[in-house]
Amino acid sequence: MIEINSSGLELRVDDDGSIRVGFDGEDWLGRGVPGPLGEGCPTQDWDIVRGYGTNEDDLGTWRRVRLPGGDVARSIRFYLDRPLIVLEARSSSDRTGCATRAFDRPSMAWPTFHPADRDPARVPDGLRAVVFQHCEFALPAVTDASLDGFFLLSHRPPTGWPLCLSVPGGPGLVVAPLDAFHEQIIGLNDGTLRCGWHGDLDETPAEFRTELAFIGADDIREGVLEWGRILLERAGTVRPGRWPDALGSRISYWTDNGAAYWYSTEPEHGLTGDVPGSVVAAVDDLRDRGVAVGSVQLDSWFYPHTELRPFDTDEWVVPPSPMVAWEARDDILPDGIAALRHDLGDPPLAAHIRHLSATAPITDDVPVFVDDDTGVAVPSTPEGYERWLDQCVTWGVETFEHDWLVEVFHAVRDLRSRPGRARAWHEGIDTAARTRGITLQWCMGTPADFAQTTTLSQVTSVRTCGDHGYIATPGQLWAWFCTTNVLARSLGLMPYKDVFRTDPSVAGDTAAPEALLSAMSTGPVGLGDRVGRHDTNLAMRTCRADGVLIKPDVPITSTHASIIANPAFNPALLVAGTHSAHRAGRWGYVCVFHATPTDDPITGTVALTDLGDDLDDRRGDVLRWDWRNGTAARVARDAEWPVTLEREDWAAYVIAPILPGDIAVIGDVSKFVAAGDARIEIGAADASIEVTVKGAGETVRVTGWAARPPRCDDAAVAFDAASGRWDIDVTIGDRGWEKVRIVPG
Repeated sequence: MIEINSSGLELRVDDDGSIRVGFDGEDWLGRGVPGPLGEGCPTQDWDIVRGYGTNEDDLGTWRRVRLPGGDVARSIRFYLDRPLIVLEARSSSDRTGCATRAFDRPSMAWPTFHPADRDPARVPDGLRAVVFQHCEFALPAVTDASLDGFFLLSHRPPTGWPLCLSVPGGPGLVVAPLDAFHEQIIGLNDGTLRCGWHGDLDETPAEFRTELAFIGADDIREGVLEWGRILLERAGTVRPGRWPDALGSRISYWTDNGAAYWYSTEPEHGLTGDVPGSVVAAVDDLRDRGVAVGSVQLDSWFYPHTELRPFDTDEWVVPPSPMVAWEARDDILPDGIAALRHDLGDPPLAAHIRHLSATAPITDDVPVFVDDDTGVAVPSTPEGYERWLDQCVTWGVETFEHDWLVEVFHAVRDLRSRPGRARAWHEGIDTAARTRGITLQWCMGTPADFAQTTTLSQVTSVRTCGDHGYIATPGQLWAWFCTTNVLARSLGLMPYKDVFRTDPSVAGDTAAPEALLSAMSTGPVGLGDRVGRHDTNLAMRTCRADGVLIKPDVPITSTHASIIANPAFNPALLVAGTHSAHRAGRWGYVCVFHATPTDDPITGTVALTDLGDDLDDRRGDVLRWDWRNGTAARVARDAEWPVTLEREDWAAYVIAPILPGDIAVIGDVSKFVAAGDARIEIGAADASIEVTVKGAGETVRVTGWAARPPRCDDAAVAFDAASGRWDIDVTIGDRGWEKVRIVPG
C-alpha cells in the first residue's frame, strides 16, 4: 500500500490497484476499483503497485505511481506543490470491439468508486455533492453523502462531470477530465461512480490517453474555477473578448422557443400567417420606442424538418425532428432570408441550426456519419459546415447558433465509437467559421461541449439553462442558469440566459429578474415580446441609448453555499454574484432570488464572505447599495444581512469599495450593472476620483455615497446629508464619453 499527500489532498493506493481519496484521513468516495475493460477486449491482469519517479510539467512537480499490466497502462501523478492528483490511462495497443453498448457503463473503467463501502467514521460530516449531467445545458444535480440518487434527466444517459464534493466550511473536491472530454464519463447512480471511457467507445488506437483530475480547493466554486484555469492555460485558449459580435455587444431580438414569434404570427396587427411581417413589426416597434436593436435571431421555423411544428397553435411542443435542409422554407419566407433582413434594416443575423436528417439531400454531396437507428447524420468532415457557413456570409448571418449539440452526439454512434471524432467535429466548425468571420453560439451543449471550447476560437456565447418558460418554473431555471454558469465562467465563456418577455401579461413579476440575470450574464440580452407589448424601461436597464450592453466582467454565478443548498428544489435563497473591476477597485453585484417552486416565503442570510473574488480584496468597510430600494449603507467587509422573499421575488445589491476620503461611487443606478465598464470607468488619482462616463447623446446620472459633501469642478453635485447620497448629471457629447473629477469633502 502507498499513501500519498498532495498538499492536503490524500490518496491511498492498495496492492490490488484500488484507491481511496479524501482529506485528513477521511474517505470521500469509497473504494475506487480498477475495473475491467469492455467486452471483447483483453482481460486486465493486476500486479501490486510499483514504479515511482519525480518529474515536472506545466502543472508543477509530481511523482508517479504506475499500475502495470494489460492493454491499458494506468498511472497516478500526485503534485507536490498543489492539491492535485491526475489519473492517466493509456492504450498500449490498438483495441477494437470494446463497447459495452451502454454509454454509462465504461468500456475502460478506472476507477469505479463504491461509496457504500466507506467506514462511516471516515465519511466527513455534512458531505454533499453536485454533478453536471451530460445532457442539454449541463443540468446541475445535487445529492447527499450517499453520492447516489442524483436527479437526472431520464432521456439522457446517467453520466456527468465535473463531480464536485464539499463539507461545511470546506474543503472541496472536484473530479473532472483534463482532456478527451467527449470520451470520458462518470457514470452515476446505481450505487457506484463509474469513471472511465464511455461505453460506446468501440475502438481505441495505440497511445490514446486520457487524464482524470482530482482537484482540492476551498470550496466547490473555487475548485471548478481552478479546473477551468488548468484547461485554459494548457490549451493556450484565446477567447474573442467580451464584445465579439453584435449579439454579444448590443441588445437583440429573438424568435426562439419562449419568444412571441416562435412558430407564431401576429393576429392583432393583421399579420396572421405572415412570419416576416410579424418579426419586422416587432423590431420596428422596439426601435420606435428607443430600443436600438443590434441583431435579430432566426430560429428553426425558417427551415424544413422531417416533422414540422405547426404555426399559430396553442400546443407547446418541441419536436426533436432533424433538419432536411438549411434553407428558407418557401411557405414561410417566399422571398428568402436576404429580403427579410432588408425589411429589418439589414442588421446582423443570428441563425439557428440543428441535427441533420439522414435523408437530407446534402448527405449525398458531402461525407457524413449516418446512424440508421436514429435517422440522424452529421458531416464527418468540415465540408458540410463550410457550405452552411458560406450561406451565412450570403445571408448576412454574423452568428451561427448550433443547437441540439447533445442530440447530434448521442444520435450518431459513429461520432462516439472512436476517440477524437467529436473534437474534430467541433474544431471543423470552428475553423470554417473563423475563416469566414462568423461567430458561434453553442446551445444544448453538455459539459464536454463546454470544455472542448478550450480548443476553439469562435464560440462567443453558450446557453446554460433550459428554454424560457419551458421544462421548469422560472425560479428553477434561474438556479440552473446561475449554477451552470460556474462552468462557463471557469472556461472564459459568456452564458446566454435565453430570450425573455417584458410583457407583464405574459411574464408577470418575473420579467425584471429575467432582465437582471440577462444583464448580469455577460452574454446576449434577447427580447422576445409581441409587437406593441414591450416594457421599454425594463429593456433599457440592460443597455445604453445606443443599445450597447452594460455588463459585468464575468458571468454571474451561484455562491458555493447556494450550489450546495440546491434552491431549485429546496426552500433556500439563491444567492449569486459577479463584479466589475476598475482601476480604483472591484465593484461586486449580489443578486438574491426565491427560486424554489413553493408559495411560501423564504428567509435566508446573505454573507459578503460568500462572494469570493467578486468582493474587492482591500481592507476596510464597503458600501452596500440596495438596488430596488435605492438606499446605501456602510457595512463591514464580513457583513451579513437577512433577506425574505416571496415566490419568484428578488433583491439586488451593488457592493462598492469605500475609497480614501470616505467616498464611494456606485455608478449609474438606473442600470442593473451600475458600474459596468460600458457605462463608467473609475480611477483614483491625486486624492480625487476620476470617473469616465460613456454613452451616446444621453445625460447620465452618476450616484455615490460620501461621509461629507464632495465637490466636482466639472458638474454640479447634489448631496443629501441624511443619507450621504450624492448625484452628478453628466451629458455625453458626440465623442461618446466625458470625464469628471470628484474630490472628497
